[in-house]
Amino acid sequence: MLRLLLALGIWMGFLHPGAWAGAVHRIHLPTLCVLGGLMLLTQGIEQSGILSKLGQHLLERVHSERSLARWLTWASILLSTFLTNDIALFIVVPLTLALRQLAPVSWRRLIVFEALGVNGGSLLSPIGNPQNIYLWQLSHSSFLEFIEMMAPWGLVLLAGLAFLVELGSSRRPIVLHLENNRIPVLRGLFWISLGLYLPFLGLVETGHPVWALALALGLGIFRPLLLRFLDWGLLVTFTLFFIDIGLLSSFFNPDRLPGWGHGSSHVILFLWGIVLSQLMSNVPATLFMAPETSSLKTLAYGVNAGGFGLFIGSMANLIALRMARDRQIWREFHVLSFPFLLFAVVTGVLFL
Repeated sequence: MLRLLLALGIWMGFLHPGAWAGAVHRIHLPTLCVLGGLMLLTQGIEQSGILSKLGQHLLERVHSERSLARWLTWASILLSTFLTNDIALFIVVPLTLALRQLAPVSWRRLIVFEALGVNGGSLLSPIGNPQNIYLWQLSHSSFLEFIEMMAPWGLVLLAGLAFLVELGSSRRPIVLHLENNRIPVLRGLFWISLGLYLPFLGLVETGHPVWALALALGLGIFRPLLLRFLDWGLLVTFTLFFIDIGLLSSFFNPDRLPGWGHGSSHVILFLWGIVLSQLMSNVPATLFMAPETSSLKTLAYGVNAGGFGLFIGSMANLIALRMARDRQIWREFHVLSFPFLLFAVVTGVLFL
């Protein structure tokens, strides 16, 4: 995706050289500061080994595929709400893949549930996914105000996902034999990373994202491996999203879309958010629509619902499916994701 964005940016810039200055100004530095800082703090929690250790204890205590599906799905939901959706997947998907060697479980179905879970859990929080981070910074709303806006619809989606897990998982008993319990745990790194979360969010909340990033960089200096293994590609990709959408806007504005305009209904804007997410993924769809949309709620609902459906709808889907390294899982994902997208559309319209 990074190479594609770079190629598209060069091509559009060649066609319209005068658009470069405006495109660079579209880069939203506060969002990049918040995203980079969160990635550092969550890297600290991940590298501490605490979550992997907790996950191993959990797997030792499940007794059926259905109970395993419940635990892994809800772990994905909770982790994505507080640690962002990609970090949640980097924790739960490797655990799931390890099960293939330990018991005959429906691991593809479990990973699909996890992908749906991180999309559902992350929409609840202003720090759950990149598009929410951007919209939160753009709107200047408080942390709690954002949660209050998303929670009624989000909780209904999670109830629907819980029903899907019950319906789509088996009661077949499983016995897991986890022999390797020697997971190194760095408790000091865990508590420092966790302890920095509230000061970090406090600085962001009071309009100081640069100082929040500086606080997180202090953790990186304390443990340089965090900076080494930070997903720099994701930060560059997100920067290119800003630039490419700025260049695209010089050729085509959202107000040219059918039904778009100042008098457009919330339902029309909501549906366009879903459609554009299915075509270009929900992060660039957010960047494309935000300057021409006055309703934060409508846009947030549309692009978060757009994370379901096609795999391209969300970068989290791509992460989960690529980590699986299996061709059959792509079909299995869409068998469950498209019905859930329909559920998100119907419930989203009701809550607008």
